[in-house]
Amino acid sequence: MKKTKVLFGIVAIVAGMALIAGCGSSEKPAAQTPAAQEQATGHQGHSATMPKEDPMPIMKDMDKALQDVVKQVKGGQMMDAQKSAAQLVSTVDKVLPHMMDDGLEDHLRKTAKDIKDSVNSGKTDPSALEGKVKDMQAIMKETTTHLQSMNH
Repeated sequence: MKKTKVLFGIVAIVAGMALIAGCGSSEKPAAQTPAAQEQATGHQGHSATMPKEDPMPIMKDMDKALQDVVKQVKGGQMMDAQKSAAQLVSTVDKVLPHMMDDGLEDHLRKTAKDIKDSVNSGKTDPSALEGKVKDMQAIMKETTTHLQSMNH
């Protein structure tokens, strides 16, 4: 009986020390690689290492998200349009690390955010949205040209 209590006490102490020391913690170590730190803090300049993935499929996803927004707004499916607009902004964020033109990046980001804000406003005017969509399509065309001219 006494041996069981001692053994249980030791196990409890070891478990307590493990919790205090952080063993078994699901948190990542505090040290991050520079690329992870840049990604965590947002887009701050251009790193010397360009992402190795091909940005063209991302551009196709962006075009699909834009077309979904237009179709859903015209169809009165505002909840779906809001999701598609959020997907559009998310896809824009994925392509930004591939770009080297800060002005084009800012314009692309702002236009996507304007579309999202317009859809989320509650009263979306399809004709006003059309102008923003045309602007977004022109920027996407320019972005595609920009990305194709770069070496990855």
